[in-house]
Amino acid sequence: MSWRLAQPWWLLALALPALVLVLRLRRGGAGFGAYPIASLALARSRGPFLLRLLAATVLALLVVALARPQSGATVIDRDHTGRDLMLCIDLSLSMQVDDLGGSGPDADRLAAVFAAAKRFVERRPNDRFGLTFFANDALASCPLTADHATVIEFLERTEAMQRELWSDASRGEGQQGMLGDGTNLGLGIGAALKWVGAIPSQGRAIVLITDGRDSAQLPNWVDPVIAARHALAKQVRVHCVGVGNPRGTMTFRQADGRTHRVAVPTRLLPDPARLDEIANAGGGVALMADNDQALDRVIARLDEIEPTTRQVRQRDDYADHVTPWLIAAAVLAALLLVVEPRLRGVA
Repeated sequence: MSWRLAQPWWLLALALPALVLVLRLRRGGAGFGAYPIASLALARSRGPFLLRLLAATVLALLVVALARPQSGATVIDRDHTGRDLMLCIDLSLSMQVDDLGGSGPDADRLAAVFAAAKRFVERRPNDRFGLTFFANDALASCPLTADHATVIEFLERTEAMQRELWSDASRGEGQQGMLGDGTNLGLGIGAALKWVGAIPSQGRAIVLITDGRDSAQLPNWVDPVIAARHALAKQVRVHCVGVGNPRGTMTFRQADGRTHRVAVPTRLLPDPARLDEIANAGGGVALMADNDQALDRVIARLDEIEPTTRQVRQRDDYADHVTPWLIAAAVLAALLLVVEPRLRGVA
């Protein structure tokens, strides 16, 4: 809530009450010879000043009323046309490779991808997001929702669970991650499409994030090109993000526990040509990220490709408050008429 004057130029008229307050009018008796003697004999009275003060106050109140004081606010109406975006993230064993230049004990592809995914969600507050994860199998983890805190919580829980399973597998316990160690791209697209393709909206897309090559030898393998075409037929675009540094190195752990850096094998890198083919079939684009900074640039590029429409309208919602000033002026004017005879005196 704020205050303003709709016609502030009326405040220039405040010069009139100021003149009334400052100027002292000569009384009519000043023309008679005895008036100067009477002026000296009588004590000076504050009555004329109070009379002028009341008159000036009445005029000032009327001037403020003419300036139209108002209270209210400037209201900004925003129309947001959000998009439905399904993040389809690779959880294959190669996500443990640490070739993106990160630092820390968990500076691998998994950490980089999940951190970038959280930033992507946070920077698009008007979109709905969903999560699908894949490796050998696929899991639709989080349906489309505008509750971004929930999406980020799902990402954090999934990363923690995946690391715990990898840790167990390194000790010879459990399986290699939540969904296996392969890269079933087509199955991931199909699982994501079940969520995002069910409800029509103005903008729908699947963002496929992978760090490996398509595992066509899997018994449940789905051709990702066919899956992308099927998505496009439902007006859902498929964008591909390949994560991995073909010129980078990774930590290699020997049987005796010692580690050293080796070049990243080709089998642990995404296939750019294959991702281009999938993206073309899905009406999207294929982008590559070979380090943390490049991954952020990819996210920014996706913002440009899938923009969120915003329309902003501004309107003033103010109400006049003239009546209280007029009432105050009327009350003081009536008081002035009542007390004026009593306030006469020597000016």
